[in-house]
Amino acid sequence: MDAETTAGIDGPGRRPGDVLAGAGGARRFAAALIVLAAVWAAAAVAAVANGPVRIPPGHVVSSLASRAGLDIGTHSERERLVIERLRLPRVVLATLAGASLAAAGATMQALFRNPLADPGLLGVSSGAAMGAVAAIAAGLGALSMWWVCGAAFGGALGAVGLVYLLGAPGGRPAPSSLLLAGVAVSAFLGSVTSVIIALVPPDEALRGILFWLAGGFGGASWSYVRVVTLPIAAGLVVLAAAGRPLNLLAVSDEVAATTGVRVGRTRAALLAAATLVTAVSVSVSGTIGFVGLVVPHLLRLVIGPDYRGLLPASMLAGAAVLVGADTAARTVVRPAELQVGMVTALVGAPVFAAILLRQRSRLSVQV
Repeated sequence: MDAETTAGIDGPGRRPGDVLAGAGGARRFAAALIVLAAVWAAAAVAAVANGPVRIPPGHVVSSLASRAGLDIGTHSERERLVIERLRLPRVVLATLAGASLAAAGATMQALFRNPLADPGLLGVSSGAAMGAVAAIAAGLGALSMWWVCGAAFGGALGAVGLVYLLGAPGGRPAPSSLLLAGVAVSAFLGSVTSVIIALVPPDEALRGILFWLAGGFGGASWSYVRVVTLPIAAGLVVLAAAGRPLNLLAVSDEVAATTGVRVGRTRAALLAAATLVTAVSVSVSGTIGFVGLVVPHLLRLVIGPDYRGLLPASMLAGAAVLVGADTAARTVVRPAELQVGMVTALVGAPVFAAILLRQRSRLSVQV
């Protein structure tokens, strides 16, 4: 692994496994988790409180506490219905999607030893977009949104299968070959999606396609939450438990192999878990960029590159970021509503550019 890649992922002079060693590192990590959890909770309350019908935060807390049998305030029946039926499922979906995208981004940056890797690297986002666009263009979206979700999920899995077929000759995937195959497959599927859009008449189907491609949670419901919770939770558990092998794989395959890590199996299992959580999230939210790319980068500046801490922190931070972005999308240009993907791109692109400038400045000083 070259010096620039190592510096981009781990920071100069630091190995991933050293960061949580000692009481100081553990305390910093615990403090970061507490702060991130508090930020997510505040973002969730703000998301539930704000909308066309504004609900005081105290009433939000009272309504949620009442479901747990606690009587700590007052709220009206109308407020309870708005919270439970309209806004809470949206917050839960944004939480799950944000945690998934951020964790998948951190995982892929380690596995590919490339700081520019993100959940769309293996064509997951492009495959999901193509599947959903095809379903909407065929009129299946008018029958049920589940057709769109199923087509998106199938497209994502098909894209990953094609990447592995092209990038793992002889069943031995290498980071560089998978990366190149992912770029090629993403470009191809993006072109197919563009062709489908060009052939769709300019009616409500085209409008639905463009809004889905921008990403959002406007169709959130408890039925969606029930379907996506189990696969996302299973994938996140696998990723959260993989901190140590990811630390080793982020250095090199040789280092990982000498410490007992089965490199091929481990990489395949972690890529499968990252693909699962990304595909399931994209199937209900559309394509949302920059969360998986920017969130792990920012957290490395705070808690360091140790994936034992970076992965759970990324899940909390990604959840908070996407809940906040969804709230901004609903309230900034009220009564109109932006798509969440627009907000993450508008904010994420300048933030990532600032990170790149900072790292370039640091590397030039080192040279």
